[in-house]
Amino acid sequence: MSTLMIIILAVIVLALMGALWYIMTLKSQHYATSKSERMKLAFLNNINNEIRAPLKSVTELAGMVAKEDLYLSKNEKRNIADQLIYNANLVSTLMDEIMMFSDSEKEAHRLHIESFSPNALCRRCLEANMLSLYHRQAVKLNFKREINDEFFMKSDRHLVELILNKLILNACRFTEVGEIVVGCNLSENVDCLTIFIEDTGVGVPENRRNKLFTWFDQPDDMQDEVELDLSICQRISQKIGGTLFMDEHYQRRGTRFVLLLPLH
Repeated sequence: MSTLMIIILAVIVLALMGALWYIMTLKSQHYATSKSERMKLAFLNNINNEIRAPLKSVTELAGMVAKEDLYLSKNEKRNIADQLIYNANLVSTLMDEIMMFSDSEKEAHRLHIESFSPNALCRRCLEANMLSLYHRQAVKLNFKREINDEFFMKSDRHLVELILNKLILNACRFTEVGEIVVGCNLSENVDCLTIFIEDTGVGVPENRRNKLFTWFDQPDDMQDEVELDLSICQRISQKIGGTLFMDEHYQRRGTRFVLLLPLH
């Protein structure tokens, strides 16, 4: 393995460790008894747990490629590169969340409105999460094309991508067999682009559905990171003037989440 690749892996490991240190620093800074501060602490605890997975993965890859007697085929090299890109994208997403929700209200995230293709964005998010199902061959990630690729809309593309990545990742966590389908259309809701994420997973229990998108009046009562992830997605959707909800009328096995974005 080349010295350059070892150096790159070392830099990534150091960056991940630096991000973890930054999170721990924020946690200590934000520790307080108010509801707002307890919510931030719950959020940072969640991010702290999530960032350890890519850190462990990159550390293992670094240890593997550092072996002097290691020989890798082209496919193996490509697989390592894919895993590094996936983990780098995951950390980038987590750091974006930290910057958005660790700021004070006066320093709220400024929207960056740009024109983009919803179809291209959906495909990009599916590709970015492909590695989540690397060891689960019974699950497929599919895109459902319902509008023309030439259709463009205006919104904060980065925040829309952040929402979709989190929803797709959650779908990957709870789908053991079948498929995860992402698509968008203009026919389902008037004056809105409808983006949907459907899965054939275990679904959401009845007693949890009314808590999925609450912004944690009692953050200490949070049952798991999924509720926090969905609450974060809901808050981001509100920042861009959109709406996020679970489709109660979905008839198939699994869950369907819908993101509505107004057409300008």
